[in-house]
Formats: sequence, structure tokens, C-alpha cells
Amino acid sequence: MKRIFTHFEQQKRRLYSIAFLAFSAGYVLYSHIDVMRYGMPLPVLTGLVYMCAIVCATVVTTYFLPGLTKVTDAVAVTRLGFALWIAATQSHELAASPVLGATIVVGGAIVLLQVSTWAKAVSQVLSTDMPGPLWTSPTPQPVAVRSA
Repeated sequence: MKRIFTHFEQQKRRLYSIAFLAFSAGYVLYSHIDVMRYGMPLPVLTGLVYMCAIVCATVVTTYFLPGLTKVTDAVAVTRLGFALWIAATQSHELAASPVLGATIVVGGAIVLLQVSTWAKAVSQVLSTDMPGPLWTSPTPQPVAVRSA
């Protein structure tokens, strides 16, 4: 039990950020509905349900499968992006289909992780193979002046 609490303390910042992203996604996804449930507006209630479910899943995933922590982060970001896209385009039919929504969110997370991997690889190649610009050189370079 002590290991679980230690793990929770180590992952606290990640869990706070995922909780914020999950609540925001739940709120935005249902922000068009003006209904009260249990004395709360429905967007707030769904945001809290999203937050609780996703944070619990993240805790379990990061504890038992620590190699998937980047995936949980990417899924949280793409879930919020999906919710913002649904709210902006008013295409709530897409949000009503769980299979389509999950495919878009997980596929977006895979693309996001792949793009970040490619960006790291490109920055490493550019920093090792090419010399930096003249103004970032630690030693001044002589400039050859040609007379006409």
C-alpha cells in the first residue's frame, strides 16, 4: 500500500494535469445542454464524471504499465481537442458514437506521439549534421573581404 501512495505522490503533477484536461473535455462536450442533474448543471456533472474515471484509469495505467505514461498524456490532450472540435463545429452526432469518438481520440494520440518522435529525430539530425549559424558560433569566424 505504501508503494501505491509513493507512486501517487510521484505522479501527482501528471494526474492534476490529466484531471484538468478530462474535466475540461467533459464540460465542453456537454456544454450545449442546459439541464440540471443532482443540483448541478449537466456539463459540470459530466466533467466531474470524466475526471474521476480518467484519473482512476491513469493511476492504474501508470502503476501497472509505466511505459504508457506518454500515451495517457497524449490521449488526454487529444480528448480535449476532440471535445473542442465537436463544440466548435456543432457536430454532436459524432460525439454520440463511442466507437468513432474513441477512434478519433486514440488515433489522434498516436499521430501526436509519432509527430513528437519525428520532431525529436529531426532536431537531433539538424543539430549534429549541420554547423550552426555564424552568430551562434562560440569563436568568431574571419570574414574574407574581396576588393573589386
